[in-house]
Amino acid sequence: MLFQDALQHFFSFDAVEQEPLAQLPYAEEVEIKNKAFALFCKENHFGVKPESLIKSPKERHYRTTSKRRVSVLSGQVQIFPQESELEPEEHLICYQWILNKLNTPPFRYLAKSLNWIIIRGSYLYRTVIFNVDHLDANVVRKLKQMAKALQESSLKVTAAHVYVDPSRSDYYLESNRPKDILAFKQLYGPRELTLKLSDFSLRYPVTGFSQINESQIQNLLNHAKRLLKPSKEYRLLDLYCGYGLFAFGIGKDCREVIGAEWEGPSVESAKASAKYLKRFHYKFISGKIDEMFVERALPKPVEKEIILLDPPRKGCLPGVIEKLAKRNPERILHVFCGTDEIPLALKEWQLAGYSPKEILPLDLFPGTAHIETMILLEKR
Repeated sequence: MLFQDALQHFFSFDAVEQEPLAQLPYAEEVEIKNKAFALFCKENHFGVKPESLIKSPKERHYRTTSKRRVSVLSGQVQIFPQESELEPEEHLICYQWILNKLNTPPFRYLAKSLNWIIIRGSYLYRTVIFNVDHLDANVVRKLKQMAKALQESSLKVTAAHVYVDPSRSDYYLESNRPKDILAFKQLYGPRELTLKLSDFSLRYPVTGFSQINESQIQNLLNHAKRLLKPSKEYRLLDLYCGYGLFAFGIGKDCREVIGAEWEGPSVESAKASAKYLKRFHYKFISGKIDEMFVERALPKPVEKEIILLDPPRKGCLPGVIEKLAKRNPERILHVFCGTDEIPLALKEWQLAGYSPKEILPLDLFPGTAHIETMILLEKR
């Protein structure tokens, strides 16, 4: 059974709708998701009853990353979607301000080159990224004029950048781009974003991945620490570590922390944070995380090892789970963004000798048909 099918048992919605639950009272949405996830776990025979959904501190208007597709129809510039219940009001105001600018004669040429407008940042500040299909002298000039106007506005846009994608991809930060063209251009402001946590801050690339629900990040870290129980006797292996959110959030007291991530810029940010925070027992390595990487690039396993892995929505590559299990870690915390990847991954873990001990869903995406799930695994 797929998670969306389980949801449909309790609430009927259009499968292509991006925010199908956003119009419901949040308490009703949480009840539906709890029932649906319990049914999903039962029908897929996980053998462990899931915990109750960890509610989001922000029920709506929580997204710190948003995007708008730009189109020019009958001479009029439009952006899609036009509104959202899940984005901060400041994002909507910023998009409307930019749209008004694009519909004036000086910016019509720029509008025709735009694929996406992206806003990233935090609840306190924001960065605008203009995704364009090409750069020529006129586009660059208009982008600089737009950036100057943003700086002088009251929108609290602390940085603006350009991302070039000639393929006009449906993905707003397309990675499969030609290698021989400029990918990223800074208009003004810092090239990195900053995430402020309770007792420290982390920087990460403006084009790098970060959780879109900032209000839930501390809950993620608190529960990861509770489940994995990191301490000075353990090495923490953090796979798909990004810029080091979990590594820095829960690994301070471990004897050693090893982070691995395929995206080079995020790894460099993690290394810089380790140096700044004086975490000298931290090491970060980059590479495609496949079975060969696990076997040859990671350090040899130690007796006391715990593993956290937080792969992208599509899950781990074939062979990764089997190779990790052969390291004989004491505890594993597998974090799932794609709920429907759970059944296959759990079968792989069980074949490798590990069983789920706790299944904890977290509502990182209120208003949508998605949740995040943490599963603690231990050797049978």
